[in-house]
Amino acid sequence: MTHHHILSCAILLLGLSSEAQATTELDRETYDLVLNSEKNGMIKYFQPWCGHSIRVGPIWDALAEAVNPDGDSSSVFIYDVSCADYKDICKEAGILTYPTIRYYVKGTEHDYSGGLSFETLKEFVKDNLETKCDIHNIDGTCQDKEKRYAIKWMEKTAKEVSNEIERLKSMKQKSMTLDLKYWLQERMHILSQLVNVKTNLDVKEL
Repeated sequence: MTHHHILSCAILLLGLSSEAQATTELDRETYDLVLNSEKNGMIKYFQPWCGHSIRVGPIWDALAEAVNPDGDSSSVFIYDVSCADYKDICKEAGILTYPTIRYYVKGTEHDYSGGLSFETLKEFVKDNLETKCDIHNIDGTCQDKEKRYAIKWMEKTAKEVSNEIERLKSMKQKSMTLDLKYWLQERMHILSQLVNVKTNLDVKEL
C-alpha cells in the first residue's frame, strides 16, 4: 500500500469514536449463502482502520436500519464484509479500495458508483432493488403496512380508488420527508394496480 493510500484512509480517524456496528457482518458461510440466494441487496466491503470506511459506516448503518428495521423481513439485504477479518472473501471479490459497495440483482453482481449520502442510497434501493408490492401476491411481495393499505382499498369502488389516486397526485409537489415521499409513491403504485383490476371487472360485468 502506498504512502498516499495510507494517508487517504487514515485522515479521518482522528476524533472519531468507535461504535458498535448496526449492520450485520457476513462471514464465509453467510456470505456464500447470501450470494447464492438470488435476493436483491447491497454489500459494503470495508477496512475498519480506513477513515473512508469509518465515515461511511454510520450512513450505511442507518440505511440498513431504514431498509430492514425488523431484521431479515425485507425484500432487500444490506450487509457488511470486513476485509480485515475475511481477507479471502475480499480477495476473491477483487476488492482494491475501501469501502467498495456492490449491489446484487437476482444473483448478478454490479459495482455501485452512485452517491454515498443516506438519501441517495435509500433512493437507489427503492428504485432498483426493492420488490414492489403486487396485489396479486400480497403475502409474498408486500410489507405489513402495504398489506393493510391494499386490503383497505380493495373494498372500495373503482371511482373511489381513482379519486384517491388524483388526491395523491396533487400532493406530489408538496414538501415532505423522504419517508413520506416513498410512502406516497408506494400508495400510488398499489392504487394503480387496484384501479386496473376494478375497471376490468366492471367491463366484464357489462
